[in-house]
Amino acid sequence: MQTHHISLLTKNAKQNIHFYTYVLGLRLVKNSVNQENIHIRHLFYGDYLGTPGSVITFFVLPLLGHRTDGNHFINGIRLAIPTGSKAFWKERLSNTGITVTETSEGLAFADPDQIPITMIETDHQLTEWQIVPHNGIEPKYQISRFLGTELHVPDVSASQTFFEKLLHLTVINNVVELERAEQIKLVPTPDFSQITRFGRGSIDHVALRVADEAELVHYYHLAEEQGWDIEMYRDRGWFKSLYIREPGDNRIELATPTPGFSLDEPILKLGNSLGLPPKFESLRPTIMAYYAKQGIDFSDDGDLSWQDH
Repeated sequence: MQTHHISLLTKNAKQNIHFYTYVLGLRLVKNSVNQENIHIRHLFYGDYLGTPGSVITFFVLPLLGHRTDGNHFINGIRLAIPTGSKAFWKERLSNTGITVTETSEGLAFADPDQIPITMIETDHQLTEWQIVPHNGIEPKYQISRFLGTELHVPDVSASQTFFEKLLHLTVINNVVELERAEQIKLVPTPDFSQITRFGRGSIDHVALRVADEAELVHYYHLAEEQGWDIEMYRDRGWFKSLYIREPGDNRIELATPTPGFSLDEPILKLGNSLGLPPKFESLRPTIMAYYAKQGIDFSDDGDLSWQDH
């Protein structure tokens, strides 16, 4: 099993777009809204195609306060960079005023919402169609995919059982082993009484990739049979999803790789305007009218105007 995407919360859309496209060089592959609440924007970044496993998404909540990481939370983004590119990224990030620390794994720094990011060298290279053009970063240095995250939980053993029993994944030394050197670290939380409150930089969920809808349905029935906390099954248009709460109360999503982000937009124009799956298309006028009142037309270019506010 591999990663599919990770979804987080941000307060400032322009700042977020600037960082993930201009600084990290990812492509804004879908400029959309939260399908559970169309009054919340939803931004998707990834390689040029938005390949499952390369995608990082953000829900935009302008009134978002500071987060409190309590007795359960998901923390950090691990990104794959090509072997030999660490020096390039250290210089690039440092030149933009970002504090970078070298660790045993790679490069550690934080995004504008103070989300911990770790860049790790791997031998994975983007294909010709996955390379993001005109981003100022040579293909040999570009970020290739999302490698995993950390689950902070009150009972590591219970969370380990979830991954082993439901998803048949191997857990060694509190690390859930995925394919392609991807992993989810299980970290015990020291204070069970501390309540978690979402805020800037909180991670809503991490999604793992299943082969197809048939396998997704299989996991739905298996989760029912084993008594896991199923939240919902949804057709997101670009993929189908099953959301489950693991015993530590963190949200885990299982998602299909297809149909993909070109379902409603040509590949060459991904992210250039409001992207909506077919079943939401009838709401386009309503959505555009709502956001127009806020001066938002979904033609974001990652400019620096956010610094004036």
